[in-house]
Amino acid sequence: HSGFPWWHNDSPYIMEQYLLHTANSSLLTSSGGPVCDGRKILSEGSRFEVFDRITCKTVGKLISEGQMSYNGGVRSVKALMYKNQVRIFNLKEGNDN
Repeated sequence: HSGFPWWHNDSPYIMEQYLLHTANSSLLTSSGGPVCDGRKILSEGSRFEVFDRITCKTVGKLISEGQMSYNGGVRSVKALMYKNQVRIFNLKEGNDN
């Protein structure tokens, strides 16, 4: 699973729906996070920040509704925001505690 395609899903609502869909399909922890197309290079930082915030909100919602365990939520967020990028792009892993 490559990641979230920005060019089709620019709104926070659509980001949340995407995350809920991937969670319901058991694909949330395999996502590579957002994929940028380069057409808005100066806004990439803020776009990733919005994605991170929506990810935490959505996972928190799943935990509070009993659809995901707390530990599963922590693992999912760590995977989405760090571990999957290290694995996919074959990066040297640092201290991620």
